Amino acid sequence: MASAYAQALEDNRLADAYALTTAPREDLKPFQERYAEASVRQARVAEVRAAVPELQARASALTLTQTKEGWRVLEEKLADVPRVVLVRFLDAVKADDWNTTWSLLSEPLRARYTPERLRADFRQEPLATERVRRVRLALEKGQVRVTATGAELPLGEDRAVLLVREAGEYRIAALE
Repeated sequence: MASAYAQALEDNRLADAYALTTAPREDLKPFQERYAEASVRQARVAEVRAAVPELQARASALTLTQTKEGWRVLEEKLADVPRVVLVRFLDAVKADDWNTTWSLLSEPLRARYTPERLRADFRQEPLATERVRRVRLALEKGQVRVTATGAELPLGEDRAVLLVREAGEYRIAALE
């Protein structure tokens, strides 16, 4: 699709290139005006062709990536992805980076908190630092288990860090 778009631009077949976009029909004329000049078309062709090897398509539980052999399903080491999110979260807490910390929370938690309120609540909770320390230790020793709805890191005695998948990304849902 992207290659066909680039080829149509390169061949000055602007209506064909435009037909490969999601823009509304009434915007064809401005599109044609934008790419009327050959140098502008060539710059866009170069941009598109350079981006083709990096193409990815994402859905909640699937990522496709463009390769020389065509589209392929991107398989990740299942436990590595939530582990990386959890490390980012722990590192953000340690660095007092509450914007990043907040951004890694699940949607219900992000709706309940702001970065500022999260920082204030964390500082007021006497066990917060200890919980983060326990999670980091468990992460160093234990294995993150991928579940049907996300992932979990067991902490012992019916306690676990829970991660959920939202829009294809892992998010922190609970620390214990």
